[in-house]
Amino acid sequence: MVKGRKKPVKKKTQTIEVSPELEGELQEQIPDFSELYISWEAEAKGFTLNMGRTSTNILEFIKNMGVKGRAKADGTEAGKVAPAQQYLDRAKSAGAEDHYSDEQIESVKSLKSYLDANNSPTSKINPANIKFNGIADFDSKGRITDKVPVFGDFRTPMYAKYRRRHKGESVKVANSDWYEIGPDGAGKAKPPVWQALFGNGDLQFKHPSLLMMCDMVLDAFEKGIKIRNTREKPFNLTVSRPKIKGEAARWVYENLSGFKNWFNTKIKDTSYQYSTGNVNTKKLQREILNTSFGLSDNESKKLQQWLGTDLNVDIENVYMKISVRQLNNMVEIAGFKNKKTEKKIEKQDFSDWRMIVKAVR
Repeated sequence: MVKGRKKPVKKKTQTIEVSPELEGELQEQIPDFSELYISWEAEAKGFTLNMGRTSTNILEFIKNMGVKGRAKADGTEAGKVAPAQQYLDRAKSAGAEDHYSDEQIESVKSLKSYLDANNSPTSKINPANIKFNGIADFDSKGRITDKVPVFGDFRTPMYAKYRRRHKGESVKVANSDWYEIGPDGAGKAKPPVWQALFGNGDLQFKHPSLLMMCDMVLDAFEKGIKIRNTREKPFNLTVSRPKIKGEAARWVYENLSGFKNWFNTKIKDTSYQYSTGNVNTKKLQREILNTSFGLSDNESKKLQQWLGTDLNVDIENVYMKISVRQLNNMVEIAGFKNKKTEKKIEKQDFSDWRMIVKAVR
């Protein structure tokens, strides 16, 4: 053994919930949104924003973005969770513990939709659209003689010059890409909060934005990533859900050709029949749970459509958990007639007087 050689790091297996009935192991790595969020949050918290007389950070700014204070009965303001923060709270745990649930994927999609809708020059919460009455000119006495719309950040060179000359204050001019001067400047500035929400990490906020993070995860799923179902967490046809209740056995038999051929062969095999000629569905149940049934591309798509998921994944196989009742139904669907045993009715013998007395009593 060579000393000092490091053992290769084994990649963790990620899993995904396709629907309440079906889960699988991802055959390719998907970006972990929860890990991306943790690093994004740290970057946003550490990025200080100059708000004039006060300062804050990107994280706090987003937590309060779009919140309107409401007065309580005692006159104090009632806090309200910002819309952006609501979407973040639902999505930030997506992918944690190497698992994506159907609900988590939907929360990332919802966050992306919210961000896309607000990455426009008309959004009231887009930081690039925050409008200030900027200083265009002032006279020697410190009177502002002309104003101009400024978007994104108010700390323009003219503003800093005015504050220095007539207020005795030293104001740091904002980066030129943080503000846009002019009446048509809405949506053109790229201040730090905008960068954290919509940017691509190539400016001052050195981290993929929330929108980028959503795209990284959702684009990976859109490629039709392969997943494998496992025996430990089989496709559970016993789950009670209105979508599939009462039709699971028939659908699986009629739509999964590999399973149908296997099932037809087994029920005709006498080793899977009782001495009465009936199918031993308990034996079938055990074998089905231990058998991997491959799916074609078309069967994978049909299965996802039937389950009501809008994921675009390639399900390679399924193990199945099926109840005995469902298997008995499936046997009938397959055209196999179980023999029903009739109870023998014994005729009573009344030739003996003691039997007659017993019957009368």
